[in-house]
Amino acid sequence: MIADRNSLIAAVGDWLDRDDLAARAGTFIQLAEARLNRLLDDPEMEVTATYSADGDWTPLPEDFGSMVSISTGNGSLQATGPVEFASYRSIGGTPRRYSIYDGGIGFAPTNASATIALVYKRRLPALSESTPTNWLLTLAPDAYLYGALVQAEGFLAEDDRVAGWKAMFDEAIGELRGDADKRRWGSGPIAPRINRP
Repeated sequence: MIADRNSLIAAVGDWLDRDDLAARAGTFIQLAEARLNRLLDDPEMEVTATYSADGDWTPLPEDFGSMVSISTGNGSLQATGPVEFASYRSIGGTPRRYSIYDGGIGFAPTNASATIALVYKRRLPALSESTPTNWLLTLAPDAYLYGALVQAEGFLAEDDRVAGWKAMFDEAIGELRGDADKRRWGSGPIAPRINRP
């Protein structure tokens, strides 16, 4: 049973069935997590944070993956590219625009204070000695296992098992995406929006 990082490392070693690769299981898991961060869009990854914007820039959360939404009490802020963003910096009023640069979020205009509500997609909490499990390992240990096994491909020249592991990893990702949609939207059909006059 895969219940935590140590049991996942043991399972990777068992499936590889190669003593010389079992010691690399931690690296294969780390590489699988990097790929999972790029592939998954799960409600479990969305978190909310509140900031006080007193200047023109605030650091991003350490686990920041991508922006979902950002707003103040006056409404949503509009994403702006770095070049265009510079032209809004001296305008007065509450923040209306943002740009992500230099590991943080810049707000424009810069001379106003506001409470910013940020919803963002966080990266997976990486498995480690201090974080032996996370929500994805609990939900889908198979995705972790197959993802780690696929990362061993460079060491497994012409090993027929790799194609099967890739197929199982792709299937696990597809199932996770479907499950995420059900948890986000429910299992019924999504009704189209009708604009009425």
